[in-house]
Amino acid sequence: MGGKDRATGEGEKEFLSNYHPEKYACISITVDAIVFGVMKDTTDNYRKLDKQSLKILLVKRENYPYKDCYSLPGGFVGEKEPFEDTLQRVLTSKTGLTDIYSEQLYTFGSVERDPRMRIVSCAYISLVDINQAKIEGAEWFDIEDIQEMELAFDHRMIIEEALKRLRGKINYTDIVFHMMPQEFTISELQEVYEIILGKKLLQAAFRRTISEKLEDTGKMTSNAGHRPSRIFRYKKVPLVTAGMGE
Repeated sequence: MGGKDRATGEGEKEFLSNYHPEKYACISITVDAIVFGVMKDTTDNYRKLDKQSLKILLVKRENYPYKDCYSLPGGFVGEKEPFEDTLQRVLTSKTGLTDIYSEQLYTFGSVERDPRMRIVSCAYISLVDINQAKIEGAEWFDIEDIQEMELAFDHRMIIEEALKRLRGKINYTDIVFHMMPQEFTISELQEVYEIILGKKLLQAAFRRTISEKLEDTGKMTSNAGHRPSRIFRYKKVPLVTAGMGE
């Protein structure tokens, strides 16, 4: 038993009454959200299919430090606030997103990561279907474009770690479907895998691997200038992923 359920003896009560936390260094904790999504970049050439790209959600800082630089959506954890509540508060207030998939990534605690004071960040990966997301106060950026941007704090390193996690999990979980629309072609799904993994996949092998996770909608695409393709959706089974905070 632990926490509130544990009985506190007289010796411990006396110890706690004489305990002085102010003797120790003051360290603040923040939560940062790495929000990924996939967006179609449309083309005017009807002979070419629209390409997809991996996007990340950033906010422009209005205050110092790093004023006018872009950063991950984040905020300070309240004194009695669970990390998951902070995450939801930050996402809602800074991006407008609610009820999206999130999982804890890592805790970043480099001594000089923030010029204001010692601040430790608990980072979360969040995944969203951009087609269904209503964003307020934040902007989507191509993951490749941010390589040329000056980001606040150590957020570039945090994003790199998040990408490693995403690439690592995509092969043994169904995490990718959190970023997919309800209906899609196998080619579109394969393209998302290739974007995240950074490499081409053999079409026949991919179809064999992914087929058991999909169900045919009975619909076909009708893109001008291209052969119709079957439209699928993810089977209505629980996504094999780690939950928030695990």
